[in-house]
Amino acid sequence: MNYLFLLIPFVILPVGVVLFKRLLKNRMDIFLKIVSLALAAVFFVRYFASKGSVLNDVYQLSVNNPFANSFICFMVNLLVWLSMASVVILILLPFFKYDILKNYAKTFCLVVNILNLGFMSQIIYSFTSSHAVSLCGAFIAIEIGISLFLAVYTLFQNNFFKISKKSLLEMLCALPIVLIFSLLPYTLRAFFGNVGGINVKGITFYHRIYIYLAFVVLFGIYFLLRKREHEYIRMSLLYISLTTLIAYCFQYDFSVFITPTRWPLHLCNTAMFILPICLMFKLNKVFYFTLFINVLGAFLALLMPNYDANLGFFSPTIVSFWINHIQAFVMPILIILLGIYKRPNLRFFTYSMIGFLLYFIFILIMNAWLSNYDAGVDFFFLNSNFVADKLGDWAERTRNIVWAFNIGSLSFTFYPLYQFLFFLVYVVLGLGMWFLYVALFQIQDFYIELGEKKKKIKLDEIALCVKYGEKEVEHCMNKESKDKLVVKNLYKRYGNNKHYSVEDTSFEVESGEILGFLGPNGAGKSTIIKCIVGIQPMTSGTVEINGYDIERQPVKAKEQFGFVPDHYALYEKLTGREYVNYMADLYGVSKEDRDKRLEKLVKDLNMQASFDNKIRTYSHGMKQKIAIMSALVHNPKLWILDEPLTGLDPNSIFEVKECMREHAKAGNIVFFSSHIIDIVEKLCDRIIIIKKGKIQATITLKELKKKNISLEQFYMDIISSPDEEQEQPNTQPKETSAKSKKAAKK
Repeated sequence: MNYLFLLIPFVILPVGVVLFKRLLKNRMDIFLKIVSLALAAVFFVRYFASKGSVLNDVYQLSVNNPFANSFICFMVNLLVWLSMASVVILILLPFFKYDILKNYAKTFCLVVNILNLGFMSQIIYSFTSSHAVSLCGAFIAIEIGISLFLAVYTLFQNNFFKISKKSLLEMLCALPIVLIFSLLPYTLRAFFGNVGGINVKGITFYHRIYIYLAFVVLFGIYFLLRKREHEYIRMSLLYISLTTLIAYCFQYDFSVFITPTRWPLHLCNTAMFILPICLMFKLNKVFYFTLFINVLGAFLALLMPNYDANLGFFSPTIVSFWINHIQAFVMPILIILLGIYKRPNLRFFTYSMIGFLLYFIFILIMNAWLSNYDAGVDFFFLNSNFVADKLGDWAERTRNIVWAFNIGSLSFTFYPLYQFLFFLVYVVLGLGMWFLYVALFQIQDFYIELGEKKKKIKLDEIALCVKYGEKEVEHCMNKESKDKLVVKNLYKRYGNNKHYSVEDTSFEVESGEILGFLGPNGAGKSTIIKCIVGIQPMTSGTVEINGYDIERQPVKAKEQFGFVPDHYALYEKLTGREYVNYMADLYGVSKEDRDKRLEKLVKDLNMQASFDNKIRTYSHGMKQKIAIMSALVHNPKLWILDEPLTGLDPNSIFEVKECMREHAKAGNIVFFSSHIIDIVEKLCDRIIIIKKGKIQATITLKELKKKNISLEQFYMDIISSPDEEQEQPNTQPKETSAKSKKAAKK
């Protein structure tokens, strides 16, 4: 008799065409939405009207097989599974204008529903356990007919089976999500058996598999969708939430709506219904309740599952449990990470706690009331000792305080101390979730920023290759900047600060030159040096070291210099020799070259007696010498030192000065900052003075001698002059002191 239902789809198709042509041709968008909503309504009635599929009892397509052979059993199981995906895709089709839905509709959904026609009688039997004509069978036929209409319409409106390679690849990448999340709880057991006798409760291997799966789903979906646009992400998450909701509801029929004791009022159960609604509509307060309360409840349930341990790995009860709790745990976090809702703030957290209080009171009343009709009622585990048993005797003892009373023939029992502590602990754990979310968002921001930097580096490399006509970025260099340090229009601002720490700084240092960098504390010396060496990113500007750009070619540029910071950090468990050799390895220095250089450096810096001792035994001056040796072991073109002489004894200062002179004499550049003006005056060829992030003057020692003025006086005149009287970079300061005027007359 079920073959009579074949007429229904073939009636729906021409009726749909007639309605389209005569009534709603000009408003097809509205017509399709009406049809998709009709499909949703038919599916809802059919799904809840069936008394449970006979497929629920099938094992490995052979045990309890209700069909003629295993092939039919296989096809019916497969089509029931795929039909879940097809229905949800076709429901979403008119509401999201993405090609992937259209491509799935005209291929996947069309094929599935054509096969549904061929196996309609068996499919109806799988839901009704009968070959007689039934209302459920009629609704299944109507569902197939509407699905076919939407699939065929999409086929004719979208170039038949023409699909670009890019679209096909997108479909293939999305297919695992489409199929996995539309699995019904009994599908795996029907195909593969129960895998019985496996304990999946407690922290066992099989239990951990499900927990790991939760995190695989979380990170897998995040990385698949993170670069998509907002509406595409919402569509994808809505598909997942709807298909998993359908899978979860396999255990219910229409009787659940009139049986309060069977209502899904557990925290994680409510998440299954709340999340699709929050994805369809803008319900901020409801969503943040889910984010703080449902996620925590789901995670605790993942650790403490409340089902029979020996049901089997693919038991529908266990699969349904994990579908529910993985969804409740993963989906709210994904919604935030993927930007569907804003990141929570204190106001949203407060709303969620108020919502939880109201929910908690409601559940207390429901538990106490419904226990009169079913002693097993235990929503949120507030009636039983399920949670207390996990915490020990002290928690069990809190249940000894009981408040019981009667209203008419009904009795109400509460455990005030236990239930109050339950609520209080949950609020504290919710606050802990807040801090976990903050940490999670910081990690996300870090990797997003890292990804943006990598993307920028790649684009910069391409631009450099085009600019210099090279195929490899390693071969690109500005020949005009060869053997130079060139800083152009350097600006640096920290965070959201309105003021620049360094502003419009430009200078060049030639090969063989020692440049001194002077300025008061906070003037921006260390900031400029950190920008030059790439520790701090520049807000704008360029730095080229021996022709290589520090931002666009960071590796090549960093090979050109050695850096001695103002606060060194050494591996103090190593010896001096081990540490310097380690740095030589990083720079790829050959053994022959490093041995030759180390022999000279050890001698010049007088480290023969202690070079093979642990660094932790060194004095400050000896550690500074190790930092200097590690900066020079690769014989860099540019040697940068930030306050290198602070805290050194006179002998060490002399040794470091000699190293600086020798390095510059070999045709290299030495660039260092210092507060010791006498040493700068005797050592440097040229001096730059900086104040409040701006270069105030650049002058050579020869020019100072011609003016018959000391560097100390010149520096003080610059630093002490009012801001409005400061000269622009590369100009001479006004000689305002009496000594300066006397020198000028001579």
